[in-house]
Amino acid sequence: ELIQVFTNAQPKEISGYVGNFKTTLISGKELEHGIIIVATGAEELKTDEYLYGKNENVVTQMELEERLSPRTSKIDNLKSVVMIQCVGSREDTRPYCSRVCCSESIKNALKIKQANPQADIFVLYRDMRTYGFKEDYYQEAREKGVIFVRYSEEEKPQVVEEKGSLKVSIKDEVLGEKLILWPDLVVLGVATVPGEENKSLAQMLKVPLNEDGFFLEAHVKLRPVEFATEGIFLCGLAHSPKFMDESITQANAAASRASIILSQDEIEAEGTVATVNISRCSACGMCESLCAYKAIEVKTVDEKRGISAAVVTEALCKGCGACVANCRSSALDLRGFTDDQLFLAISSF
Repeated sequence: ELIQVFTNAQPKEISGYVGNFKTTLISGKELEHGIIIVATGAEELKTDEYLYGKNENVVTQMELEERLSPRTSKIDNLKSVVMIQCVGSREDTRPYCSRVCCSESIKNALKIKQANPQADIFVLYRDMRTYGFKEDYYQEAREKGVIFVRYSEEEKPQVVEEKGSLKVSIKDEVLGEKLILWPDLVVLGVATVPGEENKSLAQMLKVPLNEDGFFLEAHVKLRPVEFATEGIFLCGLAHSPKFMDESITQANAAASRASIILSQDEIEAEGTVATVNISRCSACGMCESLCAYKAIEVKTVDEKRGISAAVVTEALCKGCGACVANCRSSALDLRGFTDDQLFLAISSF
């Protein structure tokens, strides 16, 4: 009863700060809330490689899972399956590893072997990355006859359609010879890619993305589920490709950190914050563009005289002093570290 779910909803505007956020949905509904957890997930790459989308017998691992559960006669009758790894991952456009692909491929290969032990399954890989105890499943797959063939990035497998059948060509690095396979099904381990809405959402939240388009945490070790902007947290595939158990662990961490804020009646703001001398401010906006915490905004402070100036939201300010150091008009000071105080400290020596 304390949970509200809005389906097919998109945020139009997000404003405010920790303990006092306001989100306006495209439908016009306004939500007031104390914290934000970004858990937007990620997407499966829609590739155009290896005849995907052109031949119904070329599918992704997710599409194969739909056929495996519940099991269909199409799976039982498979005689030969080729799985191609690193489709769209670990390349110039996406240099990162999508993490789950190798383990999911082996899991599905074992499912097919369970349904039809006589089926020939070939896994074409660049590097098998079955993390942690998932290495046991890799060993099991080897014992049950799943064949692993390594290929290089420079010599990718070739998939063509010949006389109504799929033909896969690959150079076996161990044999040094070309291997020709005629599978009933080609399964692609495609990349996990960030959601298209990440960029617009990051701009609304005033939080950063990394070079791959995933949300970037404040510190990988010290603040792994937080942003530099206080009161906003992240978890799951919005952060990076990861397994479900890792997403759940990260979600628990984000909820734990968020509950610390939500359980408080009052939040102590930092005492060392920037202050503005309006009479000196030229409203150039440089401080606004420099502030990593989006704590400064140029606003109209006197409508009658049409005066604009920088305004500091003290709840967001972290007292880093970047705005003070870069103000050309000397209109900004740091409370407790004003120019007069610093000059007095220096002159006392």
